[in-house]
Amino acid sequence: MHSKICILIFIYFEFCNISHMNSFTPPSKGTIKNIVFDMGGVLVDLDREACIRAFCEIGYPEAKDLLDPYKQSGIFLQLEEGKVTPEELHDYICRTTGKKIDGEKIDQALEQFITGLPLFKLEMLRNLRNKFKIYLLSNTNAIMMPGIRARLFTQEGLQMEDYFDGIYLSYQMNLVKPSPAIFEKMLHEGGFLAQETLFVDDSPANIQTAAQLGFHTYQASSNEDFRSIFNLL
Repeated sequence: MHSKICILIFIYFEFCNISHMNSFTPPSKGTIKNIVFDMGGVLVDLDREACIRAFCEIGYPEAKDLLDPYKQSGIFLQLEEGKVTPEELHDYICRTTGKKIDGEKIDQALEQFITGLPLFKLEMLRNLRNKFKIYLLSNTNAIMMPGIRARLFTQEGLQMEDYFDGIYLSYQMNLVKPSPAIFEKMLHEGGFLAQETLFVDDSPANIQTAAQLGFHTYQASSNEDFRSIFNLL
């Protein structure tokens, strides 16, 4: 009985996954020359609740109202825009709470947002680079990125730059998605066309902006294995 239930659950999730992919209408073969990936929620797995718990433990429960899987608010948005430094974030949290919280503990709490990067997605990126130009466009910050680079993208003995033809990070560009400006700056600096590019993101707002700018788009679901869509390109 238990094995039958497991089989039915497996079939259900496979059906849901296939149904979601069937909603993707690929462009004509040969149209796509570039693929732009979001990072968090698409390549890297996220756990917002773990992050919130960590901030509560160090005495900053207000983080719950500011942290979002798609776009941050308040001081955390400013961090992703590159308008405040990690040190200024630390000072802000200490001032607003009236507590002396160690900056390293604040950084560690924020890093709880990131849970891992599946190896099959690193392999996917390497294989896709044989056929397409591969880019990363991510809303992220100067606290998370060193760990992401050092731990997640070195699992195969390579560096982050070995997986992408270009890496575009919000805090370095002083822009965040879904603003059209960050897409336009990426296109200008990268020297490629939206009409020849597939944009993969999990945020409806980011997908909408990209589509309005002429990108082909695919909205990924949380923890989705979307590798099969690239066989359609």
